[in-house]
Amino acid sequence: MNKALFFAAAIPVYAVLDVYRFVFWRSRSRLSTLLLDKKGHAEDYYERRDSAADRLREKMHIRYTINSDRGETLQGFYYPAGKKPGKKLVFIVHGYHSEHAETAGMFYELYNSRGFDIFTCDNTASGESGGSIFGYDVFESSDCLKWLDFLRSEFGEDIEVILHGFSLGGATVLKMSDRCPDCVKFIVSDSGFIDAREILKAQLGPLYGIMAGLNRFIAGYDLADTDVSENIKNSPLPFLIVHGTDDKTVPFSMAPRIFGLCPNDKDCLYTEGAKHIETIHLAPMAYEEKLDKFIEKYL
Repeated sequence: MNKALFFAAAIPVYAVLDVYRFVFWRSRSRLSTLLLDKKGHAEDYYERRDSAADRLREKMHIRYTINSDRGETLQGFYYPAGKKPGKKLVFIVHGYHSEHAETAGMFYELYNSRGFDIFTCDNTASGESGGSIFGYDVFESSDCLKWLDFLRSEFGEDIEVILHGFSLGGATVLKMSDRCPDCVKFIVSDSGFIDAREILKAQLGPLYGIMAGLNRFIAGYDLADTDVSENIKNSPLPFLIVHGTDDKTVPFSMAPRIFGLCPNDKDCLYTEGAKHIETIHLAPMAYEEKLDKFIEKYL
């Protein structure tokens, strides 16, 4: 094979692998980032998010480390509401290509003012944790269950926990909802998806089958395992489902489907005109009211 033919054959293979890397890996090529990574929010959202994240990083906190079942080192961050760790805490789970402070920062004051310690972690392939490949809720739910076991061993079996997840983190808390220990009192899923396959099929089009096959081979899990439907139906927990009606990342149509599957006490907050995970930015008072009702009832 001459060089021209070799490069002609190599280019589509490289392109496919680069798309896989963009969708599933922590690191992305400059070219794919330039072509495919688009901002989804107005600048005021990013300014608020980033300033809140910076403030959170300056707060006094305790860092913890555990290992995932895959051998990765995972980092967790505990922010006590007072001088001594208490018994009420919220476990905040961040989303895809994010990290703990970007998400927890915007909720620190809300939960801190109500006396809640905050625990949050960098999920696999994110922030300061190890790992290269995202699990689209498969890896993340397993890891967060390990974190719950760690928190119970560290602070006592009598702790009371709110699980609050966003985007991929929202799907993660739904995925683990039927396997949580009794210390978890209710679950908040903000902009969570019901099944990653639906989102990726819409984004990848005819490439989806190739990407799904590559992922089974490289990451070792099937995207069918990201479906949270059965987990929700088998969960004993109350749910608060939050979603923006203008969400283009995780389509709003998923929210009422998730809500319909919840078998127990449940409520929803559907924010008109809000984009992906924007409800706390556009409707903070409505968010606080919904959370306060659940807190009063279950803790």
